[in-house]
Amino acid sequence: MSRKFKTLSISLFSFLVFGIAGSTFYSCKSDEPTVVACTEGVLSYQDLNPASGLSAAVLDTNSVVNLVITSQQQYERYIANRNQDIDFGSKMLLAGSYFTDSAAHVVSQLITSDCGAGKVTYHVEVIRTKGVFTTRQHVEYFAIVPKLPDGTQVKFDVAYKK
Repeated sequence: MSRKFKTLSISLFSFLVFGIAGSTFYSCKSDEPTVVACTEGVLSYQDLNPASGLSAAVLDTNSVVNLVITSQQQYERYIANRNQDIDFGSKMLLAGSYFTDSAAHVVSQLITSDCGAGKVTYHVEVIRTKGVFTTRQHVEYFAIVPKLPDGTQVKFDVAYKK
């Protein structure tokens, strides 16, 4: 009888251990949507591949373009020469163009977040390129940032210095 008791004890113990391990494994899987938290202060960003650019349809009709791209469909619609994959589940793309009266280029970019106000500001400084006589051009700027919480306002602050 003690042998049956040992066998039953081992069986119950094994069932208990595998049951706990199985429930722990399956509890890690979640059908809940990903929660995106706000990060206060300066946000890190990643540059978009320099061969990419805004599509001509966007550039032809606007002197200033500012876009918050949150999906693959928008990426394909607004960005030409897409040779970089972006995981839009965890990231988004801030993109824009400033139409200048002379040759110019981006000299600095900074992205700041004010979680209390629910705002992110994309600061871009564009400066005239000395010695180049191009009369007008689109200066483009891009930043791949962590996905922002729903309802976050994005402000583009582009400063052009001659």
